Amino acid sequence: MECLSEDQIVSLRESAPGQAPAELAQHLAGCERCQSRALFGAARKSGLTRQPPALPSLGRALMLLAVVVLAMAAFFWTLGRLAGR
Repeated sequence: MECLSEDQIVSLRESAPGQAPAELAQHLAGCERCQSRALFGAARKSGLTRQPPALPSLGRALMLLAVVVLAMAAFFWTLGRLAGR
């Protein structure tokens, strides 16, 4: 089956959840292009991919590690003071 027409996409959007015509819903379940058109209003451009986030720098990671170690040391010092040691 070919991709859905604009009228069919509008029919799918306007139907209540679970009440879409069976043949349109079946096609939509297997066609990525029609899913994109139904969800976003237009086909996605091919070739565009999301870039993975950049890793934090080594300096930033070491700074975070130092802050965590200092926080743990402060916690144990406070715990020792509360316990009376």
